Amino acid sequence: MGISIKSLESLVDSVVLPFEKFIMDDPRLKRYLADPAVAKNHNMAVSKLTVYIFSDIKRAHAYVQEGAKAHREKHIPVENLKEFYTLYFTLCKEWNKTHLEENDRFGKNLASIEQFVYESFSKEGESKEDFYIYDSEVIHQDMAKMHYKEEQKISAEAFCEEGSIDELDIQDILESCQDLFDAVQERHIEHNEAYFSGVNENLRAYAVILEKNSEFRDLGFSLSKLSDFLEVHLHELPTHAKKGAILVILKAIVEDLIAWTKSVLEEKTAVDIHYLDASLLSSIIQFEMMFAPANSDEGEDDLEFF
Repeated sequence: MGISIKSLESLVDSVVLPFEKFIMDDPRLKRYLADPAVAKNHNMAVSKLTVYIFSDIKRAHAYVQEGAKAHREKHIPVENLKEFYTLYFTLCKEWNKTHLEENDRFGKNLASIEQFVYESFSKEGESKEDFYIYDSEVIHQDMAKMHYKEEQKISAEAFCEEGSIDELDIQDILESCQDLFDAVQERHIEHNEAYFSGVNENLRAYAVILEKNSEFRDLGFSLSKLSDFLEVHLHELPTHAKKGAILVILKAIVEDLIAWTKSVLEEKTAVDIHYLDASLLSSIIQFEMMFAPANSDEGEDDLEFF
């Protein structure tokens, strides 16, 4: 099944990123997400669940089951989960109202997952109306924090002037980004495991530098997760059936990073230093989905983006 890149970026921007920021900033989950590795995995899990709801309902159900198991193991209170799931579905429904498809596949799948979450987490005898707190003041207050307002945007010029980053850090980022670009664009070597290993080494170094600054945390987390994924699949990348497409996406990601780095930290012309957050995460989701197993039950090929 397919999902347009435009829809994917819109979902990431309107649902995934604001929800993730809310989760990361919530003091009730601080100790669960204190480990950066856990935080990064959670970030990508929300992204994948959202894409699966759009495109592959079976995988979405499997993801909820996996999440329910993890929540039980970590003893996260159900009362907290009720608020978080209500907020997540509210965001999804709001997005769906403005991007309604002709057959409304997303809306139908969303209703199915909403029911499945209720069945997975509700107490015995608890009604669906009591489990989800859609009309509560808490959700109204949470939703008011979700949308990125124009006045909240930080320009590159303002960001650098306010002293949130010093010149040494800027130079480290510029040099690291250039090293990554050189590694990806290397034209004189075969695209073998050594090539992908070199790209990944530079990708991880760049991610670590970005994560040091709170304003660049989302970009750093996304790149770090991509690096972890590359590490796991290094041995199969040189002979992957979609190697050509993999190289195209990798190079596109790095070219976007080069443009972002220049406009934010070198030329300081970016109107919003977070303009790449949604686009980068959606590109990384595309990359990871290329390795997802085919859904043989429905006779469909891997998830496609167009």
